[in-house]
Amino acid sequence: MSQIEIAQIIEQIKQEITVDSNGHGKASIRATARLADVQDSSLRRALLSAALEPSALAQSLIQQGFSPAALETWNEGIPDMGVAAVIEYYAFDAGRHCKQQARLVCKAFNRIGVRAWMQDIMGWTKPTTQPQEQPSTPALPPVEQRLHTLVLAMKTLAELTGGRLNPYMEQQFKDYAGNLLAEHNRKLLTPSEERWLGVVNFAESELGKKVPLSGAHYRGHLGTWVRTFYPHLGDRQETRLVNGVQQPIYVYACHEPAVAAGLTKAVEEFFAHPSPSAALKQAGAFASKKAVVTA
Repeated sequence: MSQIEIAQIIEQIKQEITVDSNGHGKASIRATARLADVQDSSLRRALLSAALEPSALAQSLIQQGFSPAALETWNEGIPDMGVAAVIEYYAFDAGRHCKQQARLVCKAFNRIGVRAWMQDIMGWTKPTTQPQEQPSTPALPPVEQRLHTLVLAMKTLAELTGGRLNPYMEQQFKDYAGNLLAEHNRKLLTPSEERWLGVVNFAESELGKKVPLSGAHYRGHLGTWVRTFYPHLGDRQETRLVNGVQQPIYVYACHEPAVAAGLTKAVEEFFAHPSPSAALKQAGAFASKKAVVTA
């Protein structure tokens, strides 16, 4: 048998070969039998014998790692690696049942592989993968928009309470607005990528935490926590509005990844601790001075 005759057989069985979207090929029992030059009924019986009394072919396939259960499903189509194993068996391992045609087909397959051959005759090409879109980095709205939202919020609260806002809450709004404007003006005067924030401001604006005004996780204790357990993060102070009064507060270089990571770790530890004040007291944080104002 010549390679031309093999090419004719391939053309005749082409309709019985499929390739899925991943490039994995499959051929019918009839197509595989034509390639190996055996009867498709004989091949089918040999495969179905795997579960009870495996034929010589079935034993050979099982030794190569194909399970008996898998061989029984090949009645619906033989995977490309299975086709190669069947043809190789009839080419070299079937004893007196070896086929010259199977040797020629096996020789042809050895050059490119069965899967590549199936992909080639079916015109399969690897689908192009779309580049994954990088998630956009969340960013705060412009200062003007944040101030506008704050003004609307204060107005709504005033309407809901009949103009009787909690004085302390009202002062907090004013402090926030004043510090926001100060930060905005500082950036306009000295354009810079630097961001110096108090630990409370960092926790609320960067980590989405709600730092309470009182209780076990009081905001003053958060600042003391950072200065006590993470003094290496910095000791810079700036004057900012706190409760309507200009006061020095500790600020941190949040534009530096190491500092931002350290602050994040400190804040998470602080909120995870059941009693931060007890830990601070044990560390001697309140021995010589009271908690310094933070923002």
